[in-house]
Amino acid sequence: MTRHLSKYSTALIFFWLALFSFSIPAMAEGTQNTIFLPLKINALANTGELTTEADRALSTITAEKNMGMLQRSAIAVKLGYEKNWPPSLQSVKPLLPADYQGYLATGSITMLGTVLSIDITLRNLENRSDSHTFFREAGSIAELPDALALIGNEIWSYANRQQLIFAIELKGNRRIDSGAIRQKISTRSGDRFNPEKIRQDLKEIFRMGYFDDIQVETDETPEGRRVTFTVVEKNVIGKVIIKGNDKLGEEDIREVIKIRTNSIINETEIARTVANIRNLYKEKGYYNCEIEVERKKSVRDREDITFSINEGKKVFVKEILFTGNASFKDSKLRKVISSSEKGWFSFITDSGLLKKETLEHDASRLTAYYHNNGFVDAKIGEPEMEQRDGWLYLSFNIEEGERFRCGDIELTGELIEDSEKLMKFVTVDKEEFFNRKVLREDILRISDFYAEKGFAFADVIPRTSKDMINRKIDLVLQIQKGPLVHVNRISIKGNSRTRDKVIRREIMVKEGGIFNASALKESHERLTQLDYFENVNISPESNLTEDLLDIEVEVKEKPTGKFSIGAGYSTVEKMSFMGEISENNLLGRGQRLAAQANLSSISTRFNIDFTEPHIFDTKLLFGINVYNWKREYDDYDKDSRGGAVRLGYPLWKRWRLNGSYGYDDTNLEIDEGTIPAAEIRDSIDFHVTSAVKIGLSRDTKNRRFGATKGSEHSLSVKYAGAFLGGDNSFTKVEANTSWYFPVSKNTTIHPRLSAGYVAGNSEGHLPVYEKFYLGGLSTIRSFDNGQISPIDPVSGDRIGGDKMWYANLEYIFPLMKENGLLGVIFYDIGNVYSLDESWDFTEIKHAAGAGFRWMSPIGPLRLEWGYNLDPEPDEDKRNWDFSIGGMF
Repeated sequence: MTRHLSKYSTALIFFWLALFSFSIPAMAEGTQNTIFLPLKINALANTGELTTEADRALSTITAEKNMGMLQRSAIAVKLGYEKNWPPSLQSVKPLLPADYQGYLATGSITMLGTVLSIDITLRNLENRSDSHTFFREAGSIAELPDALALIGNEIWSYANRQQLIFAIELKGNRRIDSGAIRQKISTRSGDRFNPEKIRQDLKEIFRMGYFDDIQVETDETPEGRRVTFTVVEKNVIGKVIIKGNDKLGEEDIREVIKIRTNSIINETEIARTVANIRNLYKEKGYYNCEIEVERKKSVRDREDITFSINEGKKVFVKEILFTGNASFKDSKLRKVISSSEKGWFSFITDSGLLKKETLEHDASRLTAYYHNNGFVDAKIGEPEMEQRDGWLYLSFNIEEGERFRCGDIELTGELIEDSEKLMKFVTVDKEEFFNRKVLREDILRISDFYAEKGFAFADVIPRTSKDMINRKIDLVLQIQKGPLVHVNRISIKGNSRTRDKVIRREIMVKEGGIFNASALKESHERLTQLDYFENVNISPESNLTEDLLDIEVEVKEKPTGKFSIGAGYSTVEKMSFMGEISENNLLGRGQRLAAQANLSSISTRFNIDFTEPHIFDTKLLFGINVYNWKREYDDYDKDSRGGAVRLGYPLWKRWRLNGSYGYDDTNLEIDEGTIPAAEIRDSIDFHVTSAVKIGLSRDTKNRRFGATKGSEHSLSVKYAGAFLGGDNSFTKVEANTSWYFPVSKNTTIHPRLSAGYVAGNSEGHLPVYEKFYLGGLSTIRSFDNGQISPIDPVSGDRIGGDKMWYANLEYIFPLMKENGLLGVIFYDIGNVYSLDESWDFTEIKHAAGAGFRWMSPIGPLRLEWGYNLDPEPDEDKRNWDFSIGGMF
């Protein structure tokens, strides 16, 4: 029989399924279609025992299989076993139920020695031609039940073969693998025929979405029923075409398309693709985007799918409204959430665009804000959005509740210090109103203090009670210190290149030592500052013993080779190019090797530097560098070559002591026919500088590029000549301090101050090239490199100064946070003074400007423009500076 399933009508589908379920005759579980006559026993001995065992076993089998069995006594009287066996059907019919048309099983058991031969013939009373013979042997009477059970199963299967599934076949599938279809079919060969189960299989195949039409056929065969599923596959997708997309790039849209060329058309995936495209446009502000799907047959069984997009106009948030906010103005609450109204620079900042993931968190932000300002019972409803007149209107419903201040605070439990000392970590009572955020910070500070003392599992449980009369919340902080914990084992994972010892020497806790959470944080900072790893995760792991912790350090390595290139233009050097190539983790040993070059029309500078931060596995840093510098000035040329050996050692926390010895050999050549300044002429005969340099430094920045918090400081003294030898003798002092202060909305204020002083020693000479010159991207922008300098009144040469200072003030803010693009506004100020000038802070150079900074795919990029606020006649009013770095 055949039943049909079509894609065109859901009602028709279920009509056919219903008809199918009532058209196939079901097998009644209570109907017997096989009756056994007791078997004839052919044996010379043990006839009674064999007869009893045969009747008992056959009775059990027929009862289990819902088959019938006549009693031996009735057969013996009516038919007699001494006559020819098996009996005729005519003689047996009077013993059977009236109108019985099933199967009759007759047979015998013959004993040959100890072996029992079982022979049974199954005859169809309705169809005389339908008969079958079954044979089995048993080795003894004890094995007879098992042998009869096997032959009974065979007889039942044969008699009921039209009610069993013999085979399941698939037809019509050319592209869809048969195995994939069979996984959806729960019916198996040998199962009892069940129309309901086959109907469910039909539904499951249809749900695959690959077929336009499905047919089911059931055929009766001598072996049983054969079920055939015949499918008509949907067409294959030819081309996927996108039309009408002017505002969004085709590549961006294709990223969310779920259908692919050469795949079978799937209506669900097409609908999902339409939804994805619509959501993509919504994220970009196009809330009225409409998408139509066009299908066109191309060749044979292929269809081209076209998504026609009507983008509509971009819709921005016009206004964000709040209801129920009696304590805070709307303007204040708008600063709390991330969603924003359309602003003047929305084309750059995307202000006013409603982003789903941002909106989902705005209610939580408002709730946290109220909880942190005394409204501990405040509730914020889900944001409601309304579109009208081409704008979006966003509203939040607020239930403020009562406002509470902080009441009495008590510390209880296991105190490792006096309560008064621990109370210094509690600041929530200093707030005007009860603040959940400050309370969490207080709890964290107490927990950290306990963890620094080795109590890694210390728990601070806050218990609050409301004083409704005075509108106060009384607070009890109950402390459970837990066991004193030691570090058991430190394991390092993820470092396929960096050696274990390079990581281990930055970890400030030791195996066997007392656990210290503060030292663990410092270890994380030190590993991060190495800049060898994309990610660093240090996690304490529980041990079988509660007073021991394992420390797992997992790192994800990143490329540590770097290259940087830069370019600039100035009226002096014209185009200049800078480049550096370095490896900061040489052979995974933590060593640094770098080579730098600076080329322009008037100068060449080459430098090679090597640094071993832990020589001989100690804390001592060792470095060496060599260089060769050449530069053409207006009236002379300078050629320098030399090198230096550097040492460094950590003193306390982030403070380091640095020292170096350098040797420099410089030649000055004056152009023929020129008369340079006296300071330049005096430096011609003094070539060698032998100097030592000692300094202190401290660096706590959270990252090297794009730092948002921390600071960097340095102080150095350079001494040349005297007992060190050489031609030049001078003392040079330089100091620098730089700070990063994070402010709201991911912005940073960065002030920097530098100063220096140099003087010739009594027994030696101060060369002109050791004096100070300012200008350029790293000091005062809008000025060329070295442009800020005292000038010889006779020759007009820049002769450098013995005193200098400069300061930078930067405001750094995100332009496109997701892409790492930052904007910067700066103000630079400073000057250089000659030997006969004092520190005159009224005579200054100052400039202002703006620029971009971007952590590009190839490294950090800077493009900055500066404007000279008070230019001299020979100074440029404005200047561009550019640099870019990269990784490999």
